[in-house]
Amino acid sequence: MLKAGVGFSKHSNGTEAAKEATNQAMESGGIDTANWAIIFCTFPHKEHYRDMLKSVCEITQTSNVTGCSGIGVLANLGEIEAEPGVSVLAVSTDLIEVTSFISGDSREGGFKAGVEIGKKLNPIKGDKALLTFLPDPFNINPYNLFEGVESQLGSIPIVGATASENPNVNETTEFCGDTVSQSSVSGLMIQGDFNYIIGITQGCQPVGPPFVITKCENNIIIEIDDKPAFDVLKEYIPQSLIGNPRDMMHMVFVGFSPVNDKNDFSRGNYLIRNLLGFNPESGLIGVAENVIEGQNITFAVRNSQMAREDLKQMLERMKSSSDPNKPFMFGFYFNCCARGSYLYGQKGIDTAYINHYLGNIPIVGFFGNSEFSHLHGKNHIFTYTGVLVLISE
Repeated sequence: MLKAGVGFSKHSNGTEAAKEATNQAMESGGIDTANWAIIFCTFPHKEHYRDMLKSVCEITQTSNVTGCSGIGVLANLGEIEAEPGVSVLAVSTDLIEVTSFISGDSREGGFKAGVEIGKKLNPIKGDKALLTFLPDPFNINPYNLFEGVESQLGSIPIVGATASENPNVNETTEFCGDTVSQSSVSGLMIQGDFNYIIGITQGCQPVGPPFVITKCENNIIIEIDDKPAFDVLKEYIPQSLIGNPRDMMHMVFVGFSPVNDKNDFSRGNYLIRNLLGFNPESGLIGVAENVIEGQNITFAVRNSQMAREDLKQMLERMKSSSDPNKPFMFGFYFNCCARGSYLYGQKGIDTAYINHYLGNIPIVGFFGNSEFSHLHGKNHIFTYTGVLVLISE
């Protein structure tokens, strides 16, 4: 049997907020003693993180607790951005085993932390396993982390997001049990008899058809379809952006297919990366990832209405794939900090749509700096996306 409940608090006192959210999670799930819990806290509570964790452990009666800091937190009950906020998920189950962990080993960009975590989790138990990572983005490179854990566990699906904090401070906080740490990676492994589904919704939508890079060097795109790269770019993006370089850098992006398949762009399975610069005279474009000749790309713009439509389509697909005999029991939603009110102009849009389409499923999450998901058999880093993970028996 599996019971899950979520709690949400806007209380200005960190310890009281943690107590309120945890009690709400336990009561809403009908749980007396939890097997594990996850907590996300916004940065105004930073001075109270340790006491907050202690409260969660005491109320749930387990030290199997993990989580991290965020610039915002969310639950199916709503969203809180840049204000005092706490979200807690508590679960009681004999069907799945959940192992929480933390590592402060940032050597080799997080590769060593991945190796350490992989050794702790090996061997995998049960038929299925899903790994959730919550790393510090300033000291842990997610790709290095993935490589480290996969060296011990082999190919394993990974979801999660990089922790976030006060945007004026390049330091995030990770939690595990009663441990509060910086420059670390926390997370949890779910393994055993369960099912899951992952949905990815994009905040940036393609404009124009897919193209092919025909000349490049490292992260500099020189030619697209044998034309100067910038000439192709300006042909497809909104003309109102052409004369405003500042807006272009904030609104225009490049999309890549993880497997170099043009059809991925229409399916929504693409990776968004920032423009780093452009030169109208030379026609060069710089992007935040190395590229190769023959690679398929698209240009994309951040658009709130198109993002809403993409979110609705994702939720419709997830709802249609659900099994009435095995309903979704709980979930995680890892949302980019560039979404929320920054994208829509108002708060609570994503969680409102999730509730509308999926009903009152206990869902917990936060606003991260980047998001992780498994796609085409590999783990990838996403940006400007929302990653929704739903768990069923």
